[in-house]
Amino acid sequence: MQYQISRNGQMYGPYTLEDLRRYLASGNVLPSDLAKSEEMPNWVPVAQILAEAANQSAGVPPVAPPQEPPAEGVFTSYSAPQGAAPGYAPVAQGVPYAAAATAYPEPPNLHWALYLLLAIVTCTLFSKVFTVIQAAWLKRVQPNSNGLIFYIALYVLWVINFFLNLGRSVATFSHPGVFTQRSMPGHGSLTLLYFILLIVTRFVMSASLEEHFNGPEPVGLRMNPAMVFFFGGVYFQAKLNEINTIKQAARYGAVRPY
Repeated sequence: MQYQISRNGQMYGPYTLEDLRRYLASGNVLPSDLAKSEEMPNWVPVAQILAEAANQSAGVPPVAPPQEPPAEGVFTSYSAPQGAAPGYAPVAQGVPYAAAATAYPEPPNLHWALYLLLAIVTCTLFSKVFTVIQAAWLKRVQPNSNGLIFYIALYVLWVINFFLNLGRSVATFSHPGVFTQRSMPGHGSLTLLYFILLIVTRFVMSASLEEHFNGPEPVGLRMNPAMVFFFGGVYFQAKLNEINTIKQAARYGAVRPY
């Protein structure tokens, strides 16, 4: 059987089942990429196709769609309608959430309190590194996420501003009365731009997290805008810690909604 792959509106393939397994292992295909054969009515995640194929090989019968709403604590995996691109509002297919919980890479699982402590000890340097790690993971599970690009741009701006401020300080110290912080061009403007971009980046990340955890991995995630604004990466990590707990519990049975 041949499968087409859809990612961000682009079509790839066709590929055989063995191709999908090989490309998934190499990272060329993501678990969240949508796939469809000519015999399939809907686009479904690659992870679901491979899981169903593994179940068939093991003689496990397919899960029938439920006739009643799922019991409390049972989540469903999702697929998009035929021809839809990744990110389309999903349709429930009645597969236990445990399947989705194992289909995607685990979020970074550093405890948020340790994250906060390390950020304070390193004067926020640790948080800058770890937010890039968070964004890189999110890009893997939600390919349309732009958080990684925004964080890279943000920290490039931070490095430029740091060295400009360092140069101003050296010039002021070396030539007192000639160079002042106010007389140096661009003083304060890059700092203001940095903080504006920081807030924008946090909300870009927040939107991508909600999109993923209310779609491919439906845990009903709701982000608090005030917490996103003031705490950013620390708040994201607290949410990811909770999601890791849910994913871990889902592997051993039903769990409560988020």
